[in-house]
Amino acid sequence: MHGGVGGDSDEAARAKAAAAVAARAEAADRTHEVVILGAGMSGLCMAIALRRAGIDDFVVIEKSPGLGGTWWDNRYPGAQVDVPAPLYSFSFEPNPRWRQRFAAAPEIQAYMAHCARKYGIGPHLRLGRRITEATFDEAGGRWLIDCDDGQRLRARHFVCSTGPLSQPRWPEIPGLQAFDGPRLHTARWDAGVPLQGRRVAVIGTGSTAAQLVPAIAPQLAHLGVYQRTANWVLPRLDRRYRAADRALARLPPYAAAVRAFWYHALEWGRRGFDEGRLARRGMLATAAAHLERQVPDPVLRERLRPPHALGCKRLIYSNDYYPALARPQTELVTEAIERVTPRGLVTADGRERPYDVLVCATGFDVAHLAQALPVTGRGGRRLANAWRDGAQAWHGTMVAGFPNLYFLLGPNTATGHTSTLLYIEPEVRFALRAMQRVQREGRRWIEVRDAAMREHNQALQARLAGSVWAGCRSWYRQGDDGRIVALWPGFTGEYVRALERADGALFELG
Repeated sequence: MHGGVGGDSDEAARAKAAAAVAARAEAADRTHEVVILGAGMSGLCMAIALRRAGIDDFVVIEKSPGLGGTWWDNRYPGAQVDVPAPLYSFSFEPNPRWRQRFAAAPEIQAYMAHCARKYGIGPHLRLGRRITEATFDEAGGRWLIDCDDGQRLRARHFVCSTGPLSQPRWPEIPGLQAFDGPRLHTARWDAGVPLQGRRVAVIGTGSTAAQLVPAIAPQLAHLGVYQRTANWVLPRLDRRYRAADRALARLPPYAAAVRAFWYHALEWGRRGFDEGRLARRGMLATAAAHLERQVPDPVLRERLRPPHALGCKRLIYSNDYYPALARPQTELVTEAIERVTPRGLVTADGRERPYDVLVCATGFDVAHLAQALPVTGRGGRRLANAWRDGAQAWHGTMVAGFPNLYFLLGPNTATGHTSTLLYIEPEVRFALRAMQRVQREGRRWIEVRDAAMREHNQALQARLAGSVWAGCRSWYRQGDDGRIVALWPGFTGEYVRALERADGALFELG
């Protein structure tokens, strides 16, 4: 009897001690200097910068079960980056292992995993968790961040690195849910759905479709490609990297020279978006010759001729998209989709085409990112309300009224001509300097002044109003005719200098 009681007491004591240890661990896990939302390229870059600066008290919250962000989500056949790979690695971590000039998605994800291992990011990752709400506590100068597992995180600084390409956009077509077969979105690809010998419809003809269509067309019995608007297609200057290329890439001077070459080549290409430039005339001639050479059928060629100015929508770089559309089993459908039926698609001409699988290559919901996560700043200000008429920030990084909140690839930081990493790195350096200033000056928070943000955005929108991007509907805009919320209108160097030389008086500290 006494032995039994003594045993229960020991067990209770051990349980109590274990609970105390767990409570201490949980408490330590709840409070951090920095919380990063998103484990894509920008979140990874921020995490590495914190570690290199000696700041280890941070966590990265990622809704997916793995590292990669866009490159975890986008696993559709043929997924590639559309800028040369030497510019799609961090400047501080060149990658000599690329297998081709335009790297495939699995290669990029592997590079990110390498960076996470090398810089010790793994212990900071919290995968498979979602942030459901974030509220700034003015009294404590901290963000209160709630997660879907019921845990609340407290952080001095909150970094939002979800980027604009994180929330899939399904097309608003009547009856979409009624389709009897598999419905796939390219950003949520299910490799378990068999395609061999089946009839497949691809809705959309943007950059994603231009990669997907050539990859799946040869195995299908029939492929219907549904085009609302033809896009500009230029040749992709791709090639395989051989062992000699990879050996040379391990030499820092050679790697730096290749990176510099592509940087300047793509910056020159940015001039192609401006009327009257030699670069524009060259791109127009190249696109016309590419279409003429790859599409011998004059009827199909006319249907693939873009009705809008070059650069107004995102450019497509492909050597195999046009040939895939010219295959005997491929049908380019330009009539509008009226509705989806259980067995296929009905177009405006009343014709129903049967399909086994529907694929939506319809991009991302850029306009409603603010509504996806409730964020409340000082004085109860809601980010969704602040962005009701279109997202805006100071150089895409800070929003007035939201202290210690940093956006990576925020509003108006996307680029139509070069690598997003060239924008991510200066944004990360800016955020790190702001965090260090708060600590150095013994403050609780920092935010951009409202006047500074408004002045910046008025000048930005004035530039965009006179640009090629104002001439058509695209994912760059808030709605079909609204504010252009995605693009930076200038060159990369201008953006980098603006962040590096930011006047401290533009910001308010508390």
